[in-house]
Amino acid sequence: MATLQVSTAMTAAFLALTALVVAADIALVRRAAPAETQGRWTRRAIALAVLWLAAHAGIAASGVLESAELPPRVALYLPPTMALGVWLALSPVGMRLAALPLALLVGLHAFRLPLEIWLHTLADAGALPHRMTWAGWNFDVVTGASAAALGLWGWRRPLPRALVLGWNCMGLALLVTVVTIAVLSTPTPLRRFFEGPPVLLPFVPPFNWIVGVHVWTALVGHLVVFRALRRPVDGQLTSGRAQGGAPSQR
Repeated sequence: MATLQVSTAMTAAFLALTALVVAADIALVRRAAPAETQGRWTRRAIALAVLWLAAHAGIAASGVLESAELPPRVALYLPPTMALGVWLALSPVGMRLAALPLALLVGLHAFRLPLEIWLHTLADAGALPHRMTWAGWNFDVVTGASAAALGLWGWRRPLPRALVLGWNCMGLALLVTVVTIAVLSTPTPLRRFFEGPPVLLPFVPPFNWIVGVHVWTALVGHLVVFRALRRPVDGQLTSGRAQGGAPSQR
């Protein structure tokens, strides 16, 4: 089984950030639920989140992803994971999420700022190639920082939709870039970047939650924002005044 040398403090930081992202996802689902079903939606979201985390950790712990075969098993693991995210974003649940305020939907991506700091610290410790950080080719830190700024802005006044559209396209492009770099840096036949250590995060629990939680949340989040931008302004839920998830006029 692949091993990754990560300090206790760094492991704790990763687990804390992952817990916050999962909690934020569940909170958004609860906020988006119809008033009469909020409790049921919340319980289901919690149960599914626990099963999702356990399944991803179990897959990595089994060692089944570590294969030199073609196609690599990790390449068979990633597409279905992301496909489920696309399905959720395009589902009726995704439609309800898209009715939430843009400030919440954009602000969710602020978690990518501490995640990029964590990756940079991991690279400085020699456990990750620097190409996976802002010292190399990964500039997703810009998405996280700008999401925080736009989220705060949108909390006070409506966000310009053209600005959000541009930001969303940028964030999705940066996400695709870093995932591509990661895939081409893993110790599989797909590896094309050999400078520095390989990317082992997808193979080692609990760090493979970076795929199942962080990348997955970012992908779903971007797709939901695209759906939100197609809705009329008064079709969004207000950020603090709507009761029980029911749409209200701005």
